[in-house]
Amino acid sequence: MVVTPLVLVLGGCGSGYYYDRNSEYADAEMTSPLELPASRNQARYQDAMPVPKATNDFIRSREGYEPPRPQTLSTSDRETRFIEPREADGNRWLVVSAAPGAVWPRLQEFVRTNGYQVQNIDGNTGQIVTDRGVLSVRQGIRNNTTDVYCQQGGASVDACLSEVSQYLSSGAPQSGVSMVAQNLSRNDRVRLESRNDNWRLALALDFPRAWAELAWQLENNYETPQRRLVDQNRSERVFTVESTVKGESSWIPFRGSSDQTQQYLLHVSPADNGAYVSVTDSAGEPVDQQRAHDLLDGVASILR
Repeated sequence: MVVTPLVLVLGGCGSGYYYDRNSEYADAEMTSPLELPASRNQARYQDAMPVPKATNDFIRSREGYEPPRPQTLSTSDRETRFIEPREADGNRWLVVSAAPGAVWPRLQEFVRTNGYQVQNIDGNTGQIVTDRGVLSVRQGIRNNTTDVYCQQGGASVDACLSEVSQYLSSGAPQSGVSMVAQNLSRNDRVRLESRNDNWRLALALDFPRAWAELAWQLENNYETPQRRLVDQNRSERVFTVESTVKGESSWIPFRGSSDQTQQYLLHVSPADNGAYVSVTDSAGEPVDQQRAHDLLDGVASILR
């Protein structure tokens, strides 16, 4: 009587059955925290699994709860180059597909190899001041990317950028990762957040850099069968994109599905500490929260 149920349970484990508990958390409610005696030893107690404070409003999907999908590794078949040029407002720089901690020692090697006279070097700010200008690195908008600048008197030095590009492209980093320059790395450059029932994309870049990176990524990595970049207007700070929402198939033969294709506007607004991207319909009117979330999430996926 005891062995038979046990055999049945063990047999079920080998059948591939998996109990999905994701839906159990959809209706979770906040409860009061556990209260411990004030006389306890404070040093011996702490939160075993602390929950970070949320920065977004929670919006339940109309279709019910669905666990978030992992970020895709790539949104296009195009292979990302190790070094890509960028330009905005007459300023030029390089985007390197490596973290600042890996690029920094290579930049120091470049300076030594090419005979630059170093006047000051600061790994905390990512700057090397030389007799030919200032070479600097910054965290790029995407994870594990670095923006590299060569400037003299605030203007870009094209010859220096070209030499740095050739040097960094000549081979993989040989000097490891700089622990000092690791302070320059940040992985929170792109955040999808909701404020007062309005979704927006927060970019930790000034407007010129944010616009340049958005334009490049939308032109090269955004297009899929369901979406594409239609137009861009920097003076108006607006990108026009087209998105197709797949509808249900018709019961009438040869009618196909009721897919809907619409155009939307991505508004890029400068802020004190970065830039924000919001979405409206083609007439500038607000769109449904879920639709706004999906559109901005698609943009965020090519920036991470």
